[in-house]
Amino acid sequence: MDIKHFQRKVAALPTISAVANQINLAVKNESLTTTALGEIISRDPALTTKVLKLANSAYYGLMREVDTLPRAITVLGFETIKNLALTVSVFHAFCTREGRQIDLKGLWHHSLGTAVAAKAICARSLPLIRDETMMEEAFLCGIIHDMGKIALTQCLPSEMAQVFERMRETGRPQYEIEKEIIGFSHQRAGQALADVWNFPEEYLKVIKQHHTPKVAATTAPRTAHLIRVVYIGNKITKAMHLGESTDPLIVKLTPEDLKPLGISNKILTEIINTIKTDYHTLLEQWTYES
Repeated sequence: MDIKHFQRKVAALPTISAVANQINLAVKNESLTTTALGEIISRDPALTTKVLKLANSAYYGLMREVDTLPRAITVLGFETIKNLALTVSVFHAFCTREGRQIDLKGLWHHSLGTAVAAKAICARSLPLIRDETMMEEAFLCGIIHDMGKIALTQCLPSEMAQVFERMRETGRPQYEIEKEIIGFSHQRAGQALADVWNFPEEYLKVIKQHHTPKVAATTAPRTAHLIRVVYIGNKITKAMHLGESTDPLIVKLTPEDLKPLGISNKILTEIINTIKTDYHTLLEQWTYES
């Protein structure tokens, strides 16, 4: 299938919440302030409740409860609350769609695991290429990295059935077989979906390249870093069996994967322990309903 034809089909899919679109558009227009963020989120009472619940979870380690958005933004920071709102909106995309050939609950758990892993990796990588804002961006990129799988199974169910059948027969990576049968991979499909949902261009690049980190060498340092931490986070999450990614093939981490981030084997062990704790702590706050 031609990618432009697919993009038209993606545009016809139900979008994420109006609130999330407003946040993304404001980010693109560089007009999202702390005040504006609070006002946008507060327009959706259910979203506000969920964001505050997550903000008060053990994952963020607050010493006392925050019960208003302005207070949550002050205590946890602008980027954390913004990305929590976007994460909740994306979560509903997993809950409100028919799974067809894939386990959407398992895929959500995998995406959450990748988000936790990407943030933990970012926190322990070279200080010259990460900061507090980037750690939150790494988390959100982990959440959305596999959204293309949902788009493909919704728009091209018969083709994806062939993909999964050939995966079972050959044991080859899903994205390689997608290219053969469909003409493009779930990374490219996810990029198209994220574009429709008005996510930043940098995030689109991370989605597109999360299986090909060597491309990161030719991109801006910040984008390259996000690609690498999501790539490694995805590998670790699959190896730890956190959720179901739809592709059972597990590819081991290599020294070449970790070298650009300055992560030693000792630090990697510490990161994995952090992921175990943080994933299960955060997972308790998500009630998945299909």
